[in-house]
Amino acid sequence: MNVIDTRLPQLLEARQPLTGIFIGIPHPALVEMSGHAGFDFVVIDNEHGPAGLETTEHLIRAARCAGVIPVVRTLEADILRVLDIGASAIQVPQVDTAEQAARIVAAAKYPPVGRRGAAFSTRAAGYGFFGGLPFVQQSNTGTAVIVMVETREALANLDAIAAVPGVDAIFIGPNDLSFSLGHPGEWSHPEVERAIEDAVKKIVAAGVAAGLMPGDPASAAKYRALGATYMTTVITKVVGKGLQEAAAAFAAPGDSVSSA
Repeated sequence: MNVIDTRLPQLLEARQPLTGIFIGIPHPALVEMSGHAGFDFVVIDNEHGPAGLETTEHLIRAARCAGVIPVVRTLEADILRVLDIGASAIQVPQVDTAEQAARIVAAAKYPPVGRRGAAFSTRAAGYGFFGGLPFVQQSNTGTAVIVMVETREALANLDAIAAVPGVDAIFIGPNDLSFSLGHPGEWSHPEVERAIEDAVKKIVAAGVAAGLMPGDPASAAKYRALGATYMTTVITKVVGKGLQEAAAAFAAPGDSVSSA
């Protein structure tokens, strides 16, 4: 038995097409439903979501129950604790340099690969039941490191970031990138789209899995054709669209809903 789902690094290396969903509403049921719906992975959003560490642990448990891979988008300072509670991967935002990417890899890997602090009493080690050298080796090979490029600076350093050993995937953050390029929120602006396309091509050429969040199915197909394999949507968009469609479908002709 293994507490950690260790499939992701191999799937990324094999360029297996994967579909995931960001979950910023911290409820285990949403994680389970995403797994049952057929998503390959969930991204528990601890950058913009309100979940604390204890809640994140329950979300990871829910993912394990539903057979969906739990990735945690986490700030760099929380990498150790997120991995100790059993995350299969970390996805770190705002990575602008190769030096930062190397520091993130080191924080995620045990010596001699990195500098992750070791404790076998953690959930990841089965509270001591699955600790020791096999756990260390399995964690080092089975935990994925995903970095996010979201700025002009990151794009300028993309080749160097992609060359950092231990980076399994590079995710292009379209919203922050649009802000950095001077087109806030305009994902479809020609400069933003061109930057994303160029970034995907560079990442793929470097032999690293490329990830992003396309705005619609047509964009997803376009980026898949360029070689992107780690694709996401977001739970609020999915749920929001479903609620709108349900409200419209069940409304009587001429009905309108007014704000309280």
